[in-house]
Amino acid sequence: MHLFTYGSLMFESVWTRLVRGTYTSRPARLHGFVRRKVCDDVYPVIFRTHDAGWVDGLVYLDIGAEDLKRLDFFEGEFYDRQSHTVVAGHERLPADAYVLRDEYLHMTDHVAWDPQWFSREGLSAFLGQYKGF
Repeated sequence: MHLFTYGSLMFESVWTRLVRGTYTSRPARLHGFVRRKVCDDVYPVIFRTHDAGWVDGLVYLDIGAEDLKRLDFFEGEFYDRQSHTVVAGHERLPADAYVLRDEYLHMTDHVAWDPQWFSREGLSAFLGQYKGF
């Protein structure tokens, strides 16, 4: 099973704290979704959009079952892991993604999330706040 990531899981310092296996990743794009910042926090969520939107991220290939359980636990109750098709280069791949459940849409502040900002300013706060994973 492949996993499309679009937020903190794109960053090696987060990813390697959660998984035990070694996985190949590739840049990928998920169409039909939008990525927004969570209110009063540094990480993003994605949800379906009616626009021609997309989210850029990484797709990790062939995730092991035990690591998938760890990732499901980390992502928690706010998300549904859904199967979609991502575009990685010229290839279309089936991949799961953690999508914000509709009942939690109020958590977003409707501000686009910027991976470069997260790398510069949010990552250290995220790692400090989520030590328990």
